[in-house]
Amino acid sequence: MRKTFKMITLTAAATMVFAFASQSFAATSGFTDLGNNAGKNEIISLQQRGLIKGISADQFAPHATMTAAQGVQLIVNALDLNLDLVRFFKEPKATDYFVNANDKAWYADALIIAAVNGLDLPKDLNPNKQLTREEFTHELIHAIEVTGKLPMIKPVVVEIADQDQINIEYSGSITRALNYGVIKLGEDGKVNPKVIITRSEAAVEIYNALAYMKAHAAPIDANSKVSIKQGNEMIGAAIGVTPSLSENADPSAAFTREAFITQLVKAVEEAGKLPLINVVVTEIKDADQIDVVNSGAIQRSLSYGIVKLSSDGSFNPKGEITYGEASEAINNAVAYLKAHPAPDAR
Repeated sequence: MRKTFKMITLTAAATMVFAFASQSFAATSGFTDLGNNAGKNEIISLQQRGLIKGISADQFAPHATMTAAQGVQLIVNALDLNLDLVRFFKEPKATDYFVNANDKAWYADALIIAAVNGLDLPKDLNPNKQLTREEFTHELIHAIEVTGKLPMIKPVVVEIADQDQINIEYSGSITRALNYGVIKLGEDGKVNPKVIITRSEAAVEIYNALAYMKAHAAPIDANSKVSIKQGNEMIGAAIGVTPSLSENADPSAAFTREAFITQLVKAVEEAGKLPLINVVVTEIKDADQIDVVNSGAIQRSLSYGIVKLSSDGSFNPKGEITYGEASEAINNAVAYLKAHPAPDAR
């Protein structure tokens, strides 16, 4: 089967790449037979993108509802929220944030991640309580606004037939959800805020929320520095091989040019099953500054056309790589892979 590689551009799409790059693509087995489920296409899309984890197809039956804990887990998984860049003085517990939580429950990690990432959840959250439409929508909207750093909008006031039934604390979120296209009014002009939300309805909201985030994400500054975690995710999203993180590495630390290019070259060679080549050694003005363990990969990157030396023949190995430089190198790597497909991909 021919591999598909993705070109990286500094657009809203790139922002989504960083957000979801570490997620794997799952097979559609079991999710193609959803009967007359109104959210069938959205559910299958989320499952194919690896955004629905640990949930079987039968749990998306038309009337299958979900608890608060399940709703939080769904949002955390879909937005790929984690604790990778967080350092704690002691191991966090769900009960540090939610008085009704169980630290040994299956949902404990999801609650911790949600709290640390700033999701608007009540401290007295009952993990086993079934979620209403207004409760889930409020949580989802707050989550995408906080984690997606969405630009502020002036919501257009929408006439809602059952506005008086909406909890005043959720009213703004519901209005913005309508503006974002995350939810729609029914034919009767209502949102039915107190109705228990089904998993299928929640999946459709998440699908619409991700689409909005992708279309309205803030552009990335090409001169911004790339952290080790972000750089590895960029490589994994485009090449299909995500470099591993060494035990002593700080995920939030800036990626040096030599370290990033070495990781990229290794991913390219693994993904493309590239044959060994006789590298014509290129004279690098500041070769003495390159760590010996990176020297070979940098020479190969020059041969592959992934990077070029500066006008004075320097590589600047210790410099911190920028988004623009990283994206250009990845695009060059993708171009090389397309021109030199692996033997079993032809």
